[in-house]
Amino acid sequence: MAVGYAALSQALVINGTANITTEWKILFTNIQEGTLTGAESKTAPSYTATTATFDVNLLYPGASAQYVITVANQGSINAKLTSVDGIESVNKVAPKDITYSIDAKKDDTLASGATKDYIVTVTWNADSTEIPETKSKTATITLNYEQAE
Repeated sequence: MAVGYAALSQALVINGTANITTEWKILFTNIQEGTLTGAESKTAPSYTATTATFDVNLLYPGASAQYVITVANQGSINAKLTSVDGIESVNKVAPKDITYSIDAKKDDTLASGATKDYIVTVTWNADSTEIPETKSKTATITLNYEQAE
């Protein structure tokens, strides 16, 4: 009987490969100097895939500088902006009369293959009556994206 059982049993082997063909790739692709009012760039704005950098002198209260930052979705997954980090924290530190803003909004969508321009503005409060002891302020602003539904 054992011989009969051995003749009727068999092992099945299943081999397979699964490939994921999606790619997540959100990055900065450009930064340009925008409108400067009472301001001058100390160095040309620059960027890497994940950072944008600008260095500006604000000359008097009411002065401002704008920079246009381009974000691209070079991946195959639609994305949405979930948050912008860094604006609140940098505006709380001295000199408080120099503030940063960005026109990015939560839930902004960025389709696969699309680009979006955001404007970063640095402003010296026009109502300021004091010349700050420290005349520069560095900001790190992070745009956080996740997969769109």
